[in-house]
Amino acid sequence: LVMSDDINDDNSLDDNIDSLIDQLKGSNAMSNELTKKAEDFHLDKSELEQFILDNQGALIRDSVDIVQLMKQYVASAPNAEDIGSFAELLKATSTAIDNLAKLQITKQRTDSQKEIKQMDIDAKKNINDDNNRMKLIGTREEIFNRLVKEAEVIVEEESEEQKELEEGI
Repeated sequence: LVMSDDINDDNSLDDNIDSLIDQLKGSNAMSNELTKKAEDFHLDKSELEQFILDNQGALIRDSVDIVQLMKQYVASAPNAEDIGSFAELLKATSTAIDNLAKLQITKQRTDSQKEIKQMDIDAKKNINDDNNRMKLIGTREEIFNRLVKEAEVIVEEESEEQKELEEGI
């Protein structure tokens, strides 16, 4: 019986060693895959804003989830190190949220400034068009001469009533 226990212990030891070797191989494969992904990563300028928004949002979402978990953990078994870690995590999460909010405010401000600038340009264009139309009309003398040239002679016919009134006066 003693021999069979030694054989079982050897088999168990071999199984543990094989399991560790498989885990190390899996870890190396995962490490190689991450390295390859990092080398293949390329970001265009046109995709930069969306990349920042997506990753900042994912980071904030994950941070908020971790803050909730850590809050429960710290509440159940508080110690100085955990409370310090919780405070740092909370600070980092709030900073990330503030940065995202600032990014949004900056984008809105930029869009508003563009709209205002376009309104200014349109207004100046309208003023210039109006000024150009006024310049085409001419001076007072030119306008008066033009009216005189284009004037038509109006012949007034007297009605019977007007003739009778004039004769009666």
